[in-house]
Amino acid sequence: MIFRNSFLLAIFSILSVLLGILRDRLLATHVGVGPILDIYNAAFRLPDFLYAMSLAFVTAATVVPFLTVENKSGNIVDSRHKLSSISLFFAGVASLVGLVIAVTIPLYANLIVPGFTPDQLVTFISVTRILMIQPILLGITSLISCFAQMRNHFVLYGIAPLGYSLGIIFGIIKLFPIYGVHGLIYGVIIGAIISLIIQTWTLRGTKILDVLPYFSWKHVKELFRLSFPRTGVNILTQLRTIFFTAFATTLGPGVLSSYLFAQRITDAVTQIIQQSVTTASLPVLSKEFVDKNIKQYKYVVKKYVLILGLIGLFASVTIYFLQDIVIGILYGNSSANSLIAFFLFGFLISLPLQMMIGYISISLYSAKDTKNVFYSNFISTVVAVIVCYVNFPLGNISLVYGIVSMTVINFLSIALLYNRKKLN
Repeated sequence: MIFRNSFLLAIFSILSVLLGILRDRLLATHVGVGPILDIYNAAFRLPDFLYAMSLAFVTAATVVPFLTVENKSGNIVDSRHKLSSISLFFAGVASLVGLVIAVTIPLYANLIVPGFTPDQLVTFISVTRILMIQPILLGITSLISCFAQMRNHFVLYGIAPLGYSLGIIFGIIKLFPIYGVHGLIYGVIIGAIISLIIQTWTLRGTKILDVLPYFSWKHVKELFRLSFPRTGVNILTQLRTIFFTAFATTLGPGVLSSYLFAQRITDAVTQIIQQSVTTASLPVLSKEFVDKNIKQYKYVVKKYVLILGLIGLFASVTIYFLQDIVIGILYGNSSANSLIAFFLFGFLISLPLQMMIGYISISLYSAKDTKNVFYSNFISTVVAVIVCYVNFPLGNISLVYGIVSMTVINFLSIALLYNRKKLN
């Protein structure tokens, strides 16, 4: 069953990447790398931050164990009441925080996109307010998907993200010519709604409406105790993303979009390969650690860290020599291609280390150690910020220095912390 579900999810992951490639190609050719696309990309920073704050509470790694509880007879307890409690809590808190951000964003918008012109800033505020709906929809979708995974319903779980991408593509093709950058945002919201509708179909036959008004603080507190340690890493990751976004806007029009286009090329490699390996390894590593098979646990970690590092190195070298073809296929031929290739070089240097970092992180999570993952991320983030500002007079290369230094320090620190950890 594990192999079948993993293979099924891998197929959907590849389809998701292909749709992502089509989406980015359309953004590059229909919208163009410039001020409008910069606004669109920057608009995701605060919604993504809100989603990251709740990510530890709406992901399978924490919610599935929370929902899967056996009674004394060894039977799974009805989890619908728990799902109702955390869904209502998440929807309420996310809506409140989203409303606060939407009202107060004019006070600090210039800190998020300091390089934007006054006209860009006004549009950025407007589209960000609309986009605050997105993390609420995606969060509820994620909670429902956890319930689906618990019941081994993986088909609709894999299809739902495809609906999200199709909504964005619809916004680019049909709505952007009519509404401009707002049309792009409408497409994102439509995609989030489609994804939610698809995922909701997994609840058929569960009679979830019979218990939906149910709410208990007990369930909320229980989930908080289980998932809180992961929140720090998620928030730190989004803060780092917000920093890179802000910094890129100060380097000139089109820099932010070119930076993100380059990043998505290496993200596709990690999504298909690294995430598949780490997802399949998590239960294995967790079992070895709980059973105190530390020697086997260390062997598996060492083996797959090296394998992922070598795969990352091969992918980096291959993409580097084919970068003109890759960028041309993905984003068409435009004046921004050379800038995309410039940033891509930094991501390719980082890719092998990033692949290994991901596996070391999941190995620490399997050992119920979130502190060391946070420490390594914190240290590398501080270094990246310092490196970017120190090299700011050098222009675009300062951003590349920040990317590479962050990855190198993250790898060295997390590897050191892992080796120093007493697992016995």
